[in-house]
Amino acid sequence: MYKALLVLGMLGWSSLALALPPVTQPIRISVDGTQAPQKILHSVLTMPVTPGALTLYYPKWMVADHSPDGPITNLTGLEFSINGRPIPWRRDLVDMYAFHLQIPRGAHTLTVHLDFLLSAPGPTIDFAASASAKILVLMWNQVLLYPKGRSAHDILFAPQLKLPPGWRFNTALPVTHAGDPIEFATTSLELLVDSPVQSGEFIRAIPLSSAPIRELDLAADDPWALDIAPELIVHYKSLIEQAQLLYQSHHYRSYHFLLTLSDNVLPLGQEHHESSDDRTAEHTLSDPNRRLLFADLLPHEYTHSWNGQYRRPDGLATADFQQPARGDLLWVYEGLTEFLGTVLSARSGLWTVAEAHEQLAAVASTLAHRAGRSWRSLQDTADSAQLLYFAPSEWTSIRRSTDFYPESIFLWLDVDTTIRRLTHGTRSIDDFCRLFLAGPSGAPVVAPYSFADLVNTLNEVAPYDWRRFLRQRLDYTGPEAPLSGLAHSGWSLAYDDVPNVILSAQQAAFSKGDYTSSLGLVVQKDGRIEDVVPGMSVAQAGMSPYTRILSVGGHPFSIEELDRVVAQSKANGPAIEFIVVNAGSVERHLVHYNGGLRAPHLRRDDTSPDYLDDLLAPRQRAR
Repeated sequence: MYKALLVLGMLGWSSLALALPPVTQPIRISVDGTQAPQKILHSVLTMPVTPGALTLYYPKWMVADHSPDGPITNLTGLEFSINGRPIPWRRDLVDMYAFHLQIPRGAHTLTVHLDFLLSAPGPTIDFAASASAKILVLMWNQVLLYPKGRSAHDILFAPQLKLPPGWRFNTALPVTHAGDPIEFATTSLELLVDSPVQSGEFIRAIPLSSAPIRELDLAADDPWALDIAPELIVHYKSLIEQAQLLYQSHHYRSYHFLLTLSDNVLPLGQEHHESSDDRTAEHTLSDPNRRLLFADLLPHEYTHSWNGQYRRPDGLATADFQQPARGDLLWVYEGLTEFLGTVLSARSGLWTVAEAHEQLAAVASTLAHRAGRSWRSLQDTADSAQLLYFAPSEWTSIRRSTDFYPESIFLWLDVDTTIRRLTHGTRSIDDFCRLFLAGPSGAPVVAPYSFADLVNTLNEVAPYDWRRFLRQRLDYTGPEAPLSGLAHSGWSLAYDDVPNVILSAQQAAFSKGDYTSSLGLVVQKDGRIEDVVPGMSVAQAGMSPYTRILSVGGHPFSIEELDRVVAQSKANGPAIEFIVVNAGSVERHLVHYNGGLRAPHLRRDDTSPDYLDDLLAPRQRAR
C-alpha cells in the first residue's frame, strides 16, 4: 500500500478510493490480429471503473512458465482515455508491471489502447515469437491489463478477435460467434489467459474422441505439413484412452492439442487446463528422427491437465499473475509429469518399449555425469527454477539445469517400485494417480496441495515413511546418480559401442554431438563446445565451453569426423589431438582417451521382477 500511495503522491493525486468495477461487469477486450504477419497486434480494452485510484497490472508470473517472464518489453502504444479524453498514468517504480491512474469523478468506463510487438525466434526464450507470415498463436496475457484488487478467477473478460482474411482458428475457449470478429463467451481472466488461440492460413482439426471432444489441431506454414501419418493419429487416440484409464477423470469441458508446425515461431511446449500449446519445427512429424524425439511432448502436456492445472502446488496456486510463485514442488508439477509422460508415450505406442528404454538410458547417463550434484540438490534445482530456465546451456554439468524434470523420472520410478515392493505387487503408481489426480470430471478447477498432502496420499496407497524417503532423495548432494529406482525396477544402466537410438536421433536431427559418457563433451555442429564434464578426458585436457573445435585427429572438425575418431580410439592410441580457438587464440589439446564409442542402454537383471516393463505396458479397459 505504501508503494502505491507514494507514487500517487508524486503525481499530485489525493483520492485514495479504489476504482474497482462491480464484479459482475466484464472487461471487453478486442484484439486486432490482422497485422500479425507484420509482427504487431492491436488491443482495445473497455473496462468499468469508479472514481479514485486505480492500479492496472500487465501479467507477470505465468502459471506454465514458473518465472516472472511476462513479455512487457514488447508492450507499446499504451494509452488510457475516458470519453475520448486522455488521462495520465505512471509506471510503478518497483513493480514495472504495474501502472497507476486516477479515475476522475463521474467516470464509469476506461478505454485502454495498447499494441504488442511480436518477435522472431532467436537464441533466447522469447514468448513474443508466436507468429509467422501464415500463423498466429494468440496468448491473451500479452495483450491485456487487469485491475488490482481481485483474484484472476473473479475478473471477467468478454473477448473478441479479428484475424487476417481467410484465416481460420482453433481454441478451447467457447465461441459465441465465429464471424469477423470472432466473439468468445465471457470468461474469467484465469481461464482466458489459460486459453490460447491458434490461427492461420493452413489449419486442420483431427477428432480424437467425442463426449467430451478431444482433438488434434494443426497449424502450419505450408499445407503439406498438415498431412500426418494415419498410424500417428491412432497413437494419439490411444493416448486419450490410456490417460483416461490412468487418471479415471477429466478436468476440462473439451481438450485441444494445439500443435503448430513452423520453423518461424518459438519452439514451445506449454500446458493449459483445456489445451496444450505445442510448437515445433515444420518437418517434425514427417522426419523420423524428429518424430521420435517429439513423441513424449503431447503426453507430457496432456498430463498437465491433471497434474499442474487441476492439482497444483500451493506455492504455484497464486491469486493473480503478479504474486511470486514458489517452485519448491516443481519436482511434482513437472517431474511427476515428465515421468508419466514417458509412461504414457510407451502405453500409447508413440514409443515402443525398446525406444522408451533408450530414452531412459540416455537420461540416466546424463544424470550419472552431473558434476553439479556435488553441491546442488535436486530440491535446489526446483527452488531456483526461475533462474535456471534462463541459464545458458554452457557448463550445465557443473551448474545443473532444470533437473527437476529428468531426475524426477527416476525419483518417481523409485516411488513406483517401492509401492510395488511394499504391497507385494498389488499396487503401483497407477493407484497413486487415481487418488491424487482424479476427482470430479468437468469444467476446470484448481485443487492446491502441499508436501504433507502428497505424503498423506502416498500413505493411503502404501503405508511407509514417505516423508523421509522423499527428503533423502530431494536433499541429497554427492557423486552417486539417483538411479536406485531403475535398479529396483529390474534394470541397470550399461554402456557399449552400439549407438543409443535416442542420442542418434538427436545427432541426426540437430547435428549435435553428445559424447557425455565417453569424452565428457557436448559439441554443436559448428564445433562450439557446449559443455564438458569435470574430471573426464576433455576437461582434463584443458578444454572448456565457449571455445570452438577447428580440427580433431588432424582433420577438419565435423560431428561425423569426431564419431570416427572416437570409434577408432581403441586402436589408434591413447591421445586425440584437438585444435580449438579460444577467444581468438588457437590452442592445441591432447585428449587422453581410448575407450571407443560408449553409448548408454538398459540391461535386464533377471534376478529381480521386471517392474519397468509392467509399468510401460498398455492398460486394458475392464470388461
